[in-house]
Amino acid sequence: MSQFTGNPFWDYSLVHYGRPEVARACLELQEDVGANVNLVLFCCWLGSSGQVLTVQDLDEAEEIIRDWNEQVVEPLRGVRRFVQSEFAGFADQEWPQDVKQLELRAERVVQNRLCNWWRTKCGSSTDTDRDDRRKLSGEEQLQNLNLYLSRTSDIAIHSGSPLAWPLASAKPKN
Repeated sequence: MSQFTGNPFWDYSLVHYGRPEVARACLELQEDVGANVNLVLFCCWLGSSGQVLTVQDLDEAEEIIRDWNEQVVEPLRGVRRFVQSEFAGFADQEWPQDVKQLELRAERVVQNRLCNWWRTKCGSSTDTDRDDRRKLSGEEQLQNLNLYLSRTSDIAIHSGSPLAWPLASAKPKN
């Protein structure tokens, strides 16, 4: 399980996605334009520390997670949705929760792959927890998000979006 330790992207995502308005925005993008929620969160995480993605970066990121998404995450999501609808109203809700936890573990693998790839690509300059971070306007998040979304839609995210959120606000409580 050591592959699941030390991932600041996962820590950021837990807090950021834990905000109901962020979860809602992510799921709307997933349903409306087929956006990958992990890539949406990746764009937010990097942008929140001033890091800007390129088209080539997004191509590489999508390639790194494609097989795992298609073979594991998406099928588990389908199973979870089916099980939730079939178990609606049943007293025993343990099984649907088990499937949901398995899906979350699969999502965490995706985020580990993205985080490890970015760390390897950028070396030690990927420290998003540094204390000397300048004040960020959120423009980098918007730039990353809009570059990603422009690949499949004409949707644009604007500065009032809950997706644009400072990294300092997304620190997990210890």
